[in-house]
Amino acid sequence: MTQRPPPEVTPDSFEILVVRELRKAGLEVADGRKQRRTELPEPERGFLLELRVWISRAGWSKRVLIACRRQEGVIGRSAIDEWIQRLGSAQAEAGLLFATAEFAPDALAAAEEGGIALLRLVDARTAYDAGGWGDPGHYPSWLPAYLVQVVDRDPAGQVRYRLLEAGGAGLIVDRLERKEAPHE
Repeated sequence: MTQRPPPEVTPDSFEILVVRELRKAGLEVADGRKQRRTELPEPERGFLLELRVWISRAGWSKRVLIACRRQEGVIGRSAIDEWIQRLGSAQAEAGLLFATAEFAPDALAAAEEGGIALLRLVDARTAYDAGGWGDPGHYPSWLPAYLVQVVDRDPAGQVRYRLLEAGGAGLIVDRLERKEAPHE
């Protein structure tokens, strides 16, 4: 039996996925407002959706600008630097950038310098097969179309992608708290 590809990621579905994954991780998401939506030019071929929300968990909260970036090709430092500049005009204390593409090492460095958390939206079947949780090609009915990975560095300093699991809010909060954001 041939498996269908996951559904296309649209701005509306991306927003729903982001909120679902943040809540699954243990963060409260409130007061969401769309800030901006724009089509990305060649060669990215995709879109950028910005959401401003309050995220919180026990004793901690911040107004966050979330970028939902669907594009082809690797995301580099310039895309991160440009987005960090938007945080102040959005009156955001911190930033999360969700993307469908991989991040270049220099993008990770820019995010670390700016106190930004990077997350990647991935096909859940590919993640399931790579995770060794079951027989490749045989998926449980509860598996969603997409999952999210936290992007950071491993102990050797290499770019690392880890699935955001239930209760994994600390991975996100830690990225946002590493540096007091200069964009306030």
